[in-house]
Amino acid sequence: MSALVKRLAAAGSLIAAGAALVLVPSPAYADTVTVNYSCEIPLSGTQTGDVEVTITAPATATVGETVDVTVTTGPIPILPPIDLDAGSVTPSGEVTVSGAQTGAVAVTGTPNPEPYPANQPVQLTALTGQLTLTTAGEVQLSPGAVNATATTIFGTFTIPCVPTATPTPVAAVISVS
Repeated sequence: MSALVKRLAAAGSLIAAGAALVLVPSPAYADTVTVNYSCEIPLSGTQTGDVEVTITAPATATVGETVDVTVTTGPIPILPPIDLDAGSVTPSGEVTVSGAQTGAVAVTGTPNPEPYPANQPVQLTALTGQLTLTTAGEVQLSPGAVNATATTIFGTFTIPCVPTATPTPVAAVISVS
């Protein structure tokens, strides 16, 4: 092979590698933490319990970028006194933002695809929201309050669940440049 062909092949490889780097999105950062929640259940009172919470967000981003934030939980300490139909429970909540930027991210989920049987823990659908990054540095994301809005034969109720201790553990960090 001539020296020119070798150089062109090497340049083509570098360009292809550079293009691959541009097309690959920032890897996601996700960690699972345990948070004790207290939930106020209509007609049942307060129910508390530990919940595994995972927050997923990009590991890196730039100032001005809007990123997706996803929250998934294990079963929450809601033991409904009656069966809840599929599509009758919709979650919402917030993620606490700290570090280089402070505030909260509103997150929402879709209604439950399966019915929830009475006296069994409720598994909420994933909650998603967006955060616009305004400051360079480490932006930390922690679980916040969660609400479940349930439509039943008795009416529509919002069931608030709040962490029993604050601050809650950091479950994701975005390095913002």
